[in-house]
Amino acid sequence: MLPTRSDEEPYFKLAAYRILFDKRVGGKHNGEYVGLDFGHLKDLAAIDHMLRYTLLPMTLDVEYFAKVKLIREATERADEDGYSIVDDYLASLSERNRSIRENEMERLKRDGFSGGMARKYDEDKPVWVLVELLSFGGFINFYLYCADRWKDRQMRSEHYLLRQAQALRNACAHSTDIISGFAPSEVSTIRTPKAVALALAEIGVNKRARRAKMSNLRIQQITMMAFAYRELVVGSHTGEMCRSLIKALEHRTTEHADWYSNADSVASAYRFLSRIFDSWI
Repeated sequence: MLPTRSDEEPYFKLAAYRILFDKRVGGKHNGEYVGLDFGHLKDLAAIDHMLRYTLLPMTLDVEYFAKVKLIREATERADEDGYSIVDDYLASLSERNRSIRENEMERLKRDGFSGGMARKYDEDKPVWVLVELLSFGGFINFYLYCADRWKDRQMRSEHYLLRQAQALRNACAHSTDIISGFAPSEVSTIRTPKAVALALAEIGVNKRARRAKMSNLRIQQITMMAFAYRELVVGSHTGEMCRSLIKALEHRTTEHADWYSNADSVASAYRFLSRIFDSWI
């Protein structure tokens, strides 16, 4: 069973989940949360912990398989030699951005895992080394560069999905509350890619539901990451591991489902994401 830390969460983190519950309007209890007690907050914190443990491996798989795809594309193209593309990419960067990328790789020379590679290819880096030395954000920037270089519209679209996967990975890695973001007030300003909208329609999510769910930033990010997983990740072992985590999470979200009759945004988000995961992962 996955570990939980709800008993150790500081109160201010637990209190973040209050936004998911309705408040009373009028009367002597005006402004009080309806049917909310401390046990609900602890339960949500425990589920949120499991959610992060479920999403993080998925984001890592998306990153890994995106790297595999880019390296394959670069090495199989007759007009690429694996080295000039790196030189051209670095030359295309502004002075500031090039300094950021070079500093990232310079720091890796002292790293216990990537230090040997960083030192060996200090001056002349092939593309298969560069993608291993760049941060996820740096890699996404390089992914976009390659998409433009090769005039590959699909890769360009995937670059937007990768940015949401990166944001989600960072949130999971830094133990950021995710479920609290299911509140209706968390509105996204990001446009949902047409491919994602079409894929949602294919699994029976109607236009009204798509608009409602994808207007929420957290749900949108998770959905876009799951779509990236569907498009990029291959291999039964990888999928089986993620599906086992999803199954455990889905079971946990139904354990106290009756507690959240006054927090419909939570139950609705669970149902939607469960449908996404079951269809795409």
